[in-house]
Amino acid sequence: MSTFRVFLARPDTPKLSWDFVSTIVAPNATKAALYGYDKWLTENPKPAPPLLAKCRQMVNPVKQMTVVHASTVSPGQQTFISNLEKQVADKLSSQLDGTYHTVIYPPGFNYGITYGGNGYYNRATLEDIDSLLGATSDGQMDLNGSYFSTLYAKLMGAVGFGFSSADIAAMNKQDTAAAAQIASILAEFTDAGWSFSNPLPKNTSKLEDAFNQLTDKYGSLDDLPDTLSALRGAISDYKELARSSYKLKQTRSEALRRTGAAIASVTTPTADNGGMQTGDTSYYPGFNPAKLPTANQLIGGLTTPGNAVSISIAMSDFSSSSSELSIAGSAGFDFPIGGIFDVSINGSVSYDLSRYTSSSSTVTMDITYPGVTLFSSQPSAMSLDNKSGWYDNDILQEVVEKTGNDATGYQFQGGEFSVADYFGPGKRFSRLKTFVISQQPTVVLTFTGADSHRIQSDMQANWSASINLLGLFAVGETSGSYTVQSVEANSAEGTVKVTFGPPAVSGTIPIEKQIAYVLGGVAAYPPDQI
Repeated sequence: MSTFRVFLARPDTPKLSWDFVSTIVAPNATKAALYGYDKWLTENPKPAPPLLAKCRQMVNPVKQMTVVHASTVSPGQQTFISNLEKQVADKLSSQLDGTYHTVIYPPGFNYGITYGGNGYYNRATLEDIDSLLGATSDGQMDLNGSYFSTLYAKLMGAVGFGFSSADIAAMNKQDTAAAAQIASILAEFTDAGWSFSNPLPKNTSKLEDAFNQLTDKYGSLDDLPDTLSALRGAISDYKELARSSYKLKQTRSEALRRTGAAIASVTTPTADNGGMQTGDTSYYPGFNPAKLPTANQLIGGLTTPGNAVSISIAMSDFSSSSSELSIAGSAGFDFPIGGIFDVSINGSVSYDLSRYTSSSSTVTMDITYPGVTLFSSQPSAMSLDNKSGWYDNDILQEVVEKTGNDATGYQFQGGEFSVADYFGPGKRFSRLKTFVISQQPTVVLTFTGADSHRIQSDMQANWSASINLLGLFAVGETSGSYTVQSVEANSAEGTVKVTFGPPAVSGTIPIEKQIAYVLGGVAAYPPDQI
């Protein structure tokens, strides 16, 4: 089975938008689209979707997580990344809550966080916020389309509460001395009409199972009703004789009750447990509303003229295989010509700069990110009474500290997950706690001494385009999301200027479907960074 990011839209939905976006596990892309369509139907969207065959579709495979900071980018690529990161970090220095990194996320960020008269949360926005950090094949950070909350639920499902060898020895000694009291508790439990779980939960004795059932029913063993006075008395006798063992059992019971509540809250969000309402009957795992911005706040930042960040690249000394690049005035270096700028027009064959340049040509490429702005998010913390929220950093901290050690406390059980693979910088359980977004970038190429006829033939205004910059960043991968905005030839100066950017939008795109460009952000690596 493989993981895919599925995008679906009705035929009349604007090309820049999608009605349904989700991560799907399936044997192939075709099945992923089908499973995604079925999931879309279960959300009861209004109006109902047309048949899948009539929907606009895009299915992208999701890469598996690798070590985020293990980079194989070239010196030229790293110069571009470093320059972009420095400019963004300088512009937002007073607002950033950690080290800024560029991040790859072609689908973009749905900034209409709430919509409609009911003020429902936009599920697409919450899924963006909830995305796990991953890494591309060359080591750059990306948002890989899988969900932090989903992985959290899986991790918590593998968390148990273990005892140190010293505590086990003490419990066994006291329970041996209190064997008669334990037998009395078990007998009174069944005589009162209760029955033991079948099968017993893993690593749970009949005594603990009885305690857990009674606590679930009455809230505390101290609050058993008078109708269970004999059972209450037997428990009291055991507690008096095996005080440490009783306390340890209660501690484990409370610990497992908390992990169970966290799993229930994150896998089945509701209004009662802090879920965020995304439809008439649908909810998403909660994120702290006080940390999230409004759509108007984001729009304000995205439309502020002074928030732009730009990078200029100068190219010369073209050959059939390379060119000399200077990024933002840096020293020049050779770069493979096929990796500088690759463009596909109207979905046709791709071209690189060697098609248009000669040894005497020069090219400048100006990349501008308008409206750079940021926002933060935070998973909803579990309440002390286990009734709302889902994220508990203290449990994860204890798992990291105690797994594999002779200690009493929360630990991974079984071999599915390891601390080394999932926790810490560059590991699998990570997310962006702060997003930096902008409007879609514009790319302006100015050719001097190049084949102007071929340029004007290949690139015409309003034609759709997808481009890859320096082998790092792809823009316009989604159908219709990028165009040739203009082509301006100046025969007197021997130049041709081509501007790429988002197309002019015809009609109105609903706020919940409007998308910003993800530049990067600040990573969080629980439990030490969240």
